Amino acid sequence: MGSRFEEGERVLCFHGPLLYEARCHKVNSEGEVDLYLIHYNGWSQKWDEWIPETRILKFNDTNLKKQSELKEHHKKAQNRGKNKKGRSADTTESEEAFAAKVSIHIELPDQLKLALLDDWDLITQQKHLLKLPATNSVASVIAEFRVYSTHVDAPDSDRDQVLEGVLGYFSRLLGMQLLYKFERLQYADTLEDNKGISVCELYGVEHLLRLFVRIGEHLAFTELDNNAISVLQKYIQQLLMFIERHREKYLQTNNYVIATPDYLRRAGV
Repeated sequence: MGSRFEEGERVLCFHGPLLYEARCHKVNSEGEVDLYLIHYNGWSQKWDEWIPETRILKFNDTNLKKQSELKEHHKKAQNRGKNKKGRSADTTESEEAFAAKVSIHIELPDQLKLALLDDWDLITQQKHLLKLPATNSVASVIAEFRVYSTHVDAPDSDRDQVLEGVLGYFSRLLGMQLLYKFERLQYADTLEDNKGISVCELYGVEHLLRLFVRIGEHLAFTELDNNAISVLQKYIQQLLMFIERHREKYLQTNNYVIATPDYLRRAGV
């Protein structure tokens, strides 16, 4: 079955609650989910991004009407929340406003940054793969952090919601944005061999760290207010510090194996 959208096709794409005119530049059908390289009309190329088809609509009269309705709804919502001086935000974002939104940043501890560099080198340059299922899965690490946090601090519903959110983001983004090209065949094989099991139970901390490099981009386009984003950043930073303190347990070189000749052949290397 072919991709739903074609290279060069004019489309409408969701960014947060609104639809923007864009053009599909490339199609990547190698993974479980087709990805599309999108260029937003009127924006510089630095804002081009790979997105799944769930964020893309055909460019037609029906969807242009939907775009107008969303913009009008968004305008009314902003007017209801305008400040005491009576100002309301413009319904269309400037490039400066867009840049400010994507500045939400998760700071990785230095040792975890080094671990990510090693991870990149081992997989993309040395053609290693991570053992799957992981010895310390994303789900188990977060469960251990939850137990640790409960002993240190009082139970916290905000923390629990953040951790559930992290698991949700990981599940949604792993196949689309957290894999190197060399890992995609392993991903497909792993899902085939472990049907019905969450990727949070199969993949480990190395991929979780990749999520935290990317998650700020996605937080920028949620409906979370500044306070909610601050809470989320706080608990993600605590989780990262926990991982760093236990990095000898979670980030071991023997988590990797050299890809077999058969895998290299099937991966086209």
